[in-house]
Amino acid sequence: MSLPPLWRLGACAALLGLGQNGLLVMLPLLVAHFGLPLSQWAGLILLGSMLFLVGSPFWGGVADRRGARLVVVQALLGYLLSFALIAAALWASVAGLLAPMAMLVVLAVARVLYGLTVSGMVPACQQWALALHPGGERLPALAAVSAGLSSGRLLGPLLAAASLSLSVYAPFALMLVAGLLALLLLPGVPQPARDTGALDGDALDKNALDKRAIDSDTRHSAAAHSSQGLAHRLPPRSNLAYLAMALLLAMSVSLMQLGLPASLQQALAIDATRAGHWMGVLLSLGAVGALTTQVGVVRARRLESRTLLVLGAMGLALGYALLAATARFTLTPGLSIGLGLLFALGVVLASTGAALAVPGYTEAATRHQAQGTSAGLLSMAHTLGYGLAALCVSLIDPGRLLPLALMAAIALLLLIPLARRGRRGARTAIARHGGHS
Repeated sequence: MSLPPLWRLGACAALLGLGQNGLLVMLPLLVAHFGLPLSQWAGLILLGSMLFLVGSPFWGGVADRRGARLVVVQALLGYLLSFALIAAALWASVAGLLAPMAMLVVLAVARVLYGLTVSGMVPACQQWALALHPGGERLPALAAVSAGLSSGRLLGPLLAAASLSLSVYAPFALMLVAGLLALLLLPGVPQPARDTGALDGDALDKNALDKRAIDSDTRHSAAAHSSQGLAHRLPPRSNLAYLAMALLLAMSVSLMQLGLPASLQQALAIDATRAGHWMGVLLSLGAVGALTTQVGVVRARRLESRTLLVLGAMGLALGYALLAATARFTLTPGLSIGLGLLFALGVVLASTGAALAVPGYTEAATRHQAQGTSAGLLSMAHTLGYGLAALCVSLIDPGRLLPLALMAAIALLLLIPLARRGRRGARTAIARHGGHS
């Protein structure tokens, strides 16, 4: 069967959700079987994730200069090697070949390898997809990558949970097979003859040159375009609002996921085990809603990027408001199902809002900066958002996490008019620049 190139790139991006969410599902068994406490496993997972701060912008720039294929291939190889190292270290520890401290060191090396290599996957897939479908096909191209991520997040927990009944090592085998399949799919994706995300002056049209001249500052002359240094890696002022939106969105989503268990226990009067079951159902429903939105709305090009952003921010705020309000209900006889449905509706609204907002601000940001570099900076902003959410969890009572997620979504919504003013200012400056040229 011949898969379209965009779906092949989406399958590569799906590995991110498959691996990360699958590892979270395995945590209880990993703690029980291999001697490391939950705090150390959480630290290992966070170690790999936080290295995306370094890796994402770096690999985004490499994709701009050298092409996206190289970056995706190294990300797939890093993914395979990191999970193979984890599985080998766990097996060697059980077999008595590795001491606990040596196992911990190997696991840390595997997570560092994961963070420094796999962090290039999404920026490179986005840059490659945009290069294959320039012009009016930008949103569908981005939607294919986002749909791949959502598919991985949806299938990862389900497949990992199902395979755990076979063996504690079975999820690792599943992840390795998925990575090999992605490598086999990659040759079917053509390499554009001319990479639209590259920073060569000849590859940029006059419009892009004018925008880069204004964003670097009107004090600089047209000769500044020939420099290929740090200035090209920094976001233009017109993109700062989009980076802030990415940080706030990731922070709010993480706060929702971390705050839901305690809210479910309190509102439904259930124990941690049943709250975990509810979490699985709610997050699966949210992933289905996000995937349906990405395929049916974003990829179908039914809405423009600004409309996607506005509707997405509204969906986030409405979903979090519903969750925060539902969490404050006091359970009465016969109300359990009703409260559960309200929780489900809130999660689906928030997940759908995120699915609309991410391609909205991503597409807008790549209009003002090279595609790979912009995608890398947005990925870095997402990672910072996750880190801020983790910091909030250590400082704030779990019952206040959902209201805090609502505040982040409202802040995102308020940033949208600011981004529009930034674009107007850039267009005015471009017009003045054109009048003097």
